[in-house]
Amino acid sequence: MLALSLVLAAGSAFAEPLRVQPHWVPQSQFAGFYVAADQGWYRDAGLDVDILPHGPDYPASEALARGEADIALLYLVQALELRDAGVEVVNVAQLLHDSSLVIVSFADRDILAPEDLDGRRVARWQSFRTQPEALFRAYGVEPEIIDQGSGVNALRSGAVDAAMATRFNEMVELYLSGFEPEELSTIGLEEHGTGLAEDGIYVLESTLEERPEAVKAFVAASLRGWQHAFEHPEQAVDAVMERVQQHGEPTNRAHQSLMLKVLRSLYFDSDGRLPAPVLDPNDYLMAHNLMNNLVSLEREPADYDTFHRPVIDARPE
Repeated sequence: MLALSLVLAAGSAFAEPLRVQPHWVPQSQFAGFYVAADQGWYRDAGLDVDILPHGPDYPASEALARGEADIALLYLVQALELRDAGVEVVNVAQLLHDSSLVIVSFADRDILAPEDLDGRRVARWQSFRTQPEALFRAYGVEPEIIDQGSGVNALRSGAVDAAMATRFNEMVELYLSGFEPEELSTIGLEEHGTGLAEDGIYVLESTLEERPEAVKAFVAASLRGWQHAFEHPEQAVDAVMERVQQHGEPTNRAHQSLMLKVLRSLYFDSDGRLPAPVLDPNDYLMAHNLMNNLVSLEREPADYDTFHRPVIDARPE
């Protein structure tokens, strides 16, 4: 027993530390990372992974830029904003290849197409303003923009005509609170050419250059965690609820279970497996074009091969 304890202590002493910053509160959006941690797959890969506290008080982009996190989970547009500000971030794995963002309204508001948003009160997240702004400009509409905050309370209270939502979270929240699908109308940003790739794994260029094997090991173990989470959803939700309870988040198991189910449809390809974690170059080009049309970028965009440096470029086994 003493010998085993000494071996375990020696193993942990040589594990390489990695601080990981998710970009929202504990929930099924990060289940794959929780599962990889709980199953010991990071430890088995020689890593000491610390999943940092997460939520609106812990912005992932700022943590990465300040060196307070080694790895951050970001939307593509957030990473491009960082690079435009001079922070040399790189994408080492793309997890969500399509956009889950929609603009949701109640069916009785008769908002069925982007043109119907003209002059309406629309709640919008400031941190994800690029995609809806691009939609408004593409269709020549000028809604009255209201700061959304978190959730969709402004929509439910009638303070706005429409609000932003993700298919895996706020839409789930609406369904679980009693609304039937036919009572809601959605305008999908992906279907209207303004959806951008979402969750990706990002590091600073210097981190990738100095610690390439650690970054690769983290991505490989995380992909294994995601595959396992979708194949064993009850176990994955157990891992999520443990973090939820630790942080006192106002959610429940039903919400997190349905969120994971929707995420599965977003993550998996038609074969029911995770695709290669590679960012589509056309998605990268479209993101830059959308940003250039809305704001004046300070810097020339990085070449695709400079920005996207996949440490794993094939479908995980």
